[in-house]
Amino acid sequence: MIARDRELLARLGQVNASIGEVALALMAAQDGGELPADGLREVGQALHTLADDMVARADEIQSRPAIEEAPC
Repeated sequence: MIARDRELLARLGQVNASIGEVALALMAAQDGGELPADGLREVGQALHTLADDMVARADEIQSRPAIEEAPC
């Protein structure tokens, strides 16, 4: 696995490990039952960036020509 892919998976792991805490922090910051727009935007942008990076990497992998095995 290349370093770039490991970094991408590490970022995904960090999101997975902290998403519950992030959700609780957003709930705790509610004002009159409404979530804070700035907090929602920050989390949404972070998730969007990760998703974009993952899709871009998948596109790169998929766009490479398949390596054919040499006949035996």
